Amino acid sequence: MLTLSILEDYGVNVKEGLNRCMNNEAFYLKMVKMALSNDYFNTLGDTLAKNDLAAAFEAAHALKGVVGNLSITSLYKPLSVLTEKLRAREAADYMALYTPIKETHARLLALCQD
Repeated sequence: MLTLSILEDYGVNVKEGLNRCMNNEAFYLKMVKMALSNDYFNTLGDTLAKNDLAAAFEAAHALKGVVGNLSITSLYKPLSVLTEKLRAREAADYMALYTPIKETHARLLALCQD
């Protein structure tokens, strides 16, 4: 079950996220669950696997905004790095950068499934 305490354990700045959601805990948790269910997480992995950097940038940039607005810093920080490398079309091992995002996302998403 997803709780504020669990989110904090996963590196989420709950105080900041709640503030952006008018300090309404139920609304904030609902928004976090919606964000973690965003199809762009799958799109990001698929486009990186296909080396479609333009589409991967769009997905990473969108996700960065969503998780940033909710202060899910454990996803925001690695998504920021990935987004900027994709923006610059910098040579990088993108799948290696994506792996921690995928793992953190999977752990958080699993908490939403009960």
